[in-house]
Formats: sequence, structure tokens, C-alpha cells
Amino acid sequence: MNSARPASPRFFALLLVVLISGCDGAQKPQPPAQSTPPATVAPAVGDLPRTAGSFSTAKKWLYDKIYYDHRVTFYCGCRYDIDRQVDLTSCGVVPRKNADRAKRVEAEHVFPAHQFGNFRECWRAPEKVCGEKMPGRKCCEKSDPVFVAAHNDLHNLYPAVGEINGDRSNYNWGMIAGERRNYGQCNIEVDPSIRRAEPPEGVMGDIARTMFYMSDTYRFNLSRQDEQLYTAWSRMDPPDVWEIERNRRIKAIQGRGNRFVEDYAAIFGKTAAASAKPPVAPVSNAPAAPAADGFSCGGKRYCREMASCEEAKFYLTQCGVGSLDRDKDGVPCESLCR
Repeated sequence: MNSARPASPRFFALLLVVLISGCDGAQKPQPPAQSTPPATVAPAVGDLPRTAGSFSTAKKWLYDKIYYDHRVTFYCGCRYDIDRQVDLTSCGVVPRKNADRAKRVEAEHVFPAHQFGNFRECWRAPEKVCGEKMPGRKCCEKSDPVFVAAHNDLHNLYPAVGEINGDRSNYNWGMIAGERRNYGQCNIEVDPSIRRAEPPEGVMGDIARTMFYMSDTYRFNLSRQDEQLYTAWSRMDPPDVWEIERNRRIKAIQGRGNRFVEDYAAIFGKTAAASAKPPVAPVSNAPAAPAADGFSCGGKRYCREMASCEEAKFYLTQCGVGSLDRDKDGVPCESLCR
């Protein structure tokens, strides 16, 4: 399962797209001139999005305000419940090493904090900036509003299987030769030897538009090679319905959307896949194991399908079907649970 295979036709096809994209200057995304200035030029505090003041608050917003009715992990499409416990059988993920961490959801920074932290003096010279010896992250959280805003920006945060979040670490995104399968059916590849991660094709565009947003908003530089890669990924994988809805929800909270999603057609010269369905976790062919109370997570999604209040509560709390609790008061299907 963990052995590398020869480079696939998909790998060479994607590589060709990247090369063509780099030669096609007329089709390159055209952000404003100030979108990728030198990293020493920071945006004014008043120009920053209204992000959460702490990472713990940002995570609460992510789970409770953005993904409350779409509890599906980003890379692997695993379902998770209201307690942020991952159902690995819903997506065919096999833990590589740390089963306990694989069973919980973690908030993943697509643009790693370590990478954009290195653009900030508080990270590189914490003793100079904060007047005492401390880790760069701690100094930045204490002294740098640009770092705090970027670190807690919901556009850059996605729910992910914990073990995969840890394995991806702060590695760059890119292409990896061969088809490693270190996590069962989940097609994310991580190669520590070159500090690189290759995401599944279905989220390559999401990642690209997130990277462009972070560069555009916080003036973090992207290399020419990265710009070409992310342009190719974004054209190959246009925004789907869920990405567009996710952007809308985040904009309502932070006051700023991701224009690489909103203006996709104008920037990339293609039409967003507005008719596409939101990503859902693949369904295993094997029947779900029944819980101790006799219920099991099947395909039910509506109150009219519930036989009792107990079953509705099970689907809400154990299966993560948030649509059963429309007013978000913790009580599903009021017609059954009076």
C-alpha cells in the first residue's frame, strides 16, 4: 500500500499544463500590482479582514459557522461528527501511523503559518521585536496584527484529518512523481525527503485560490514557479458550489471574500463550475455497523426520513447531519422532539 509506483500519465499531464501555463502570459491571473510586493511592505492594519482575535476562536467559527452543515474533511472527504471525530470508514482512509490523531479533525493552514511567519520580523528575530527570548510564533501572536490576521483567516483554514495535517507539516505544495498511497483511498501524497505535498486533484484549485488570496491580501510573495503551478491548478479545478458557498459564509463574517473565487472567470478566463455538486464523502459498499442503540449512519438527511426523536438525535450527534437542526438550538426535528 505504501510503495511508490512509476509516474502516472496524470502526473505528466499536470506537468504539461504547468509548463504551458508558464508560457501563456496572456492567460496568467492578473492581480493588482500591489498584490505581491516585497514581503517587508505590510498592509495597513485598517486594510486587514475582520478575522478572529485568537486561533481558538477562529477554529470555533470554522466548525460552527462555516462547516456546521457540511462536516466533510478537505483533502479526503471524510465525514466527521459534531464532536469532531472522523469516520474513517466513510472515506476509506487508513491511518499511516497515528490512529488516534487520524480520528480527529484539525484546522489545517493551506498556506502554512511557518511559511508566512518567515516573512515577518517577529518570527525571524523574536528577541529583538519582543524584547525577550521566545518562539517566533509566540512573539508574532503578541506583537504583529498582520500575522495574527493571517494566522486566523478563515479563508486559509480547512478541516482535515489530524494525522494528515501533521504529516503535511509546513511543506510546499507541488507535484510528486509516482502514486504513493500512504492513507488508503485518500489521494494525498506527502514526501518528507523533498518537503513537498501533492493534494488530490479535486482540491487543487481550492488550494491554488487560497494561496493566491493569502498572497494578495497579506502581501506574501509567491515564486514565479508557484504562480505558474497554482494558475494551472486553478484552471484545471474551477470553483464548485461548496467552495462558492464557503466563500460567501466567510465573507459575511470577515468582511472580505476571496476574489480569486468571486472573479474566477475574469481572472482565469474560464467559467466556474457553478452547477457542480458540493464534495461529499464516498460511500463504502459495506453496510455501516449499527451503534449500540440499534441506529447506524446511512443515507438519511431529512426529518421526514426519521422514525423517532431518538433516531434524529443519533443522526445529528453521531452522523453530523446538521440539516436536522435548522435553528441550531441542539434539538433536531422539532416535529418529533417536542
